[in-house]
Amino acid sequence: MKEWSAREACIIRANWTKLADRELAKLTDRTVDSVRSYRQRVLGLRYPSPFDRWRGDSGRKLTGALVHEYVSGASQSALCLKYGVFWRKLRGLLIAHDIPIREKSQQAFLEKYGRQPRIRQGLTRWKLYIIFSMLGDNLRPSSQAARGTHIIGIAAGGDVSFAEEWIRNFEREYRVRPNLSVRGSHDIQAHISSFDVWRDLHRYAIFGRRNWKLSNRALRHLFSRKVAIRKLGYGLKGFFDAEGSVKYQRRRASRQVTVSSVNSAGLSQISSLLRKLGIQHGIYGDTISIFGRSNLENFQTNVGFSIPRKNEALKSMISSFKGYKKE
Repeated sequence: MKEWSAREACIIRANWTKLADRELAKLTDRTVDSVRSYRQRVLGLRYPSPFDRWRGDSGRKLTGALVHEYVSGASQSALCLKYGVFWRKLRGLLIAHDIPIREKSQQAFLEKYGRQPRIRQGLTRWKLYIIFSMLGDNLRPSSQAARGTHIIGIAAGGDVSFAEEWIRNFEREYRVRPNLSVRGSHDIQAHISSFDVWRDLHRYAIFGRRNWKLSNRALRHLFSRKVAIRKLGYGLKGFFDAEGSVKYQRRRASRQVTVSSVNSAGLSQISSLLRKLGIQHGIYGDTISIFGRSNLENFQTNVGFSIPRKNEALKSMISSFKGYKKE
């Protein structure tokens, strides 16, 4: 075999990253096989082996970069394209580092809002308000999950103040802001799509028109001494914001706060929680009715309304009792 001269070696070293072996062969007047053999023996492969890139310090740096970027919010497809790795390899690395694999809906949520929702264990006062509001005016039933959607929200009718209050409580609890949609004067909705939030809320309740209810776990907790009266009342406020009405008939001297539902089992749960608050009431068919001055004042103190028009109507009705003195 013809020996490689210093000039030929210099040409190969200077141009092997820019020129193909065929072009180098023309410059050195060598065969393509000869150039390729010399280059691989002296300079190495043009492209590293897929296995070599994961070895040593460079492999550890590459693995660390992939894991860090995924945890920071980069999508699976973007990382595979950026680093030239297959999904099965990326998935194996994430599992080896105990990194949870995001669902498609979770990745879409992250790309839209720039963060994942904060999920906390237990029932806070804000989470209770969210749940009880959805028991009354839920936008989508729990059965929607069978179709692969996880939309959480309320249908507020014409009460934009109710929708905004639900959004405020949701933002305090999960640190993301739902959307407010005004589709008409009587078609106002607050909603967001999140698998993580959907799963969190369904630990405590099932939502739907006729089968909504609190879970046994949630009921046991709410009836325990761990839950303060004020906290429970704040949650029930969400249900009364959604379904409650103030009815004052002067001619009949009738004053009452009512809430109605076709779901008798769910209404029974609400009744039991009202009794824990010491609010006496009656159940007539599909309606809970709170009447009598002391009961209405108790309701105003421990539950009340966050919707201004309902709250003002309640205050006005209570003030109409004879001998009532404003504080």
